[in-house]
Formats: sequence, C-alpha cells, structure tokens
Amino acid sequence: MNDCDKYRTSSSRSKTVLAVLVTALFYSVLAFGQKPEYAFYPEFRNTFTPKVRAENPSLSLTSEAIADRYAAKLRTEGVTETEITRRTKLILTERNLLEADYWNRYYLDSNSNFNRAPNGFLKQMVEGQRPGVALDYGMGEGRNAIYLATLGWQVWGFDPADAGVALAQKRAKELGLTLHTAAVRDSEYDFGKERFDLVLFSWTMPLVPVQKVVDSLKPSGIVVMECGADFVSGHNEILHMFDPLHIVRYEIVRAKSDFYDRRETDVLRLVARKP
Repeated sequence: MNDCDKYRTSSSRSKTVLAVLVTALFYSVLAFGQKPEYAFYPEFRNTFTPKVRAENPSLSLTSEAIADRYAAKLRTEGVTETEITRRTKLILTERNLLEADYWNRYYLDSNSNFNRAPNGFLKQMVEGQRPGVALDYGMGEGRNAIYLATLGWQVWGFDPADAGVALAQKRAKELGLTLHTAAVRDSEYDFGKERFDLVLFSWTMPLVPVQKVVDSLKPSGIVVMECGADFVSGHNEILHMFDPLHIVRYEIVRAKSDFYDRRETDVLRLVARKP
C-alpha cells in the first residue's frame, strides 16, 4: 500500500469514527431530554387511564377523579406518600411536560408502531397543487413536513417534543431540505397573520383558539386535518370549530390509523378554505 492509499484509508476511518461520534452525541442529547422522574407516565397514560374509563363508562371522570384513583392504586402497591404526591401533582399541573417527554420517548423508540411515511390524506390534498407556505401543527418527528419540503413547499412546524423536532431537522439536513421549526407548545407559537397557504393537523388538534389558525391563513389558504374521530366528543364538533372557514370536504371513514398501533378506527378528515 502506497502513502496515498494509506492516507485515503486513514481519512475514511476518521470520517467513519467522526460520523459514529456525531450520531452517538445526537442521540445522547435527545435521551438527555427524557426525564427519569417522568418514567411512570406512559403506564398511567396508556394503561391505567383507559382501564379506569372502560370500567366507568357512564361517568364523566375529571382529571382529579382519575388522579385520585391512581393514588389509591399506588397505595395498594406500597408506593410512598411522598412519591404518590409527586406523581399526582405532575399529572394535575404539568401535563404538558409529561406529554412532551412521552412523545420524545415514543419517537426515539424503534419499536413504536406508527406511520412513518407521509399522511395519505395530505398527499391526496396537495397532489398537483402549486407549492406555497405550510405550517405543520404538532409536527412530531417531521414525516409530513419533510414530505411537503420535498415538493417545494416552504415549511414551518412546531411540537413540544424537542426530540421529535430534532429528528426532523436531522433528516431534513441529510436530504438537503430546509425546515423552520420550533420546540414549543401551541400556546407559545407565533402564528402571525396571513402567513400560510396550508395549515396541517395530522393526528393532532388545535389547542389554541381556532381564530389564531384562521388569522394565520392567507386568503384562499386551507386547513387539512386528519385525526381519530374520538379526538372530539361529537362528530360535528370540528365543523363548528372551523365555522369561520368554508368547509370543502368532511368525512368520517373506517381506515387504518397513523397511530393507535396502526389498527383500524373511525377517522375524521376535513378540508376547509379561508374566504
């Protein structure tokens, strides 16, 4: 092997080592965002709460009532009162932080079963359309934001799950795409006035006054939404929610969920346009 070949081999090894180190650092930073003190929450969210609701179908249980039942369960398991108080206080006062941590864990878990491809309804709605400026509301790990960017859209997005947003940025940079992102809650995001041609709600719901979303749309801008029908209490609730807009399409169909372990469920789909 000549000196040139040795240099190439050494350089290649150095790049490989550097790539491994960068990747390790990236995931260690993301993992750092997961708080061990929140580790109890997935079981409370995905197992305990649905079980309590299923056992009490005739009751409209408040968060406080569910937290009380959870505290009683923990006492039977010998959990200390200090720990019970800590958990129930977080559940009642810091649900946003718990949810952000939950989704960080979810997106970083390779075993999480969700649709990692772009949302099918979104693809139908933008097919053949001239690219514009889009907002991915509750963008998660960026599957839809990246898809829109590949079509030439200028894409903004936000999500409180900072690990999800970081994953989106990492993938976008690998593809040579630009995303304008923020790891913030809905209430912290600046929607602005007449900024967007499209606002996407993909398996998420507006947790701010809908007028903020309406104001952020340009004239003739559209809202595209898909979510589980159980996201709302009544099938027509979304229609009234978007009363300021012209409803272009509205349907409830039986289809495979993007989440819910990909099982079939009633799926709500809506397109609404700003006059």
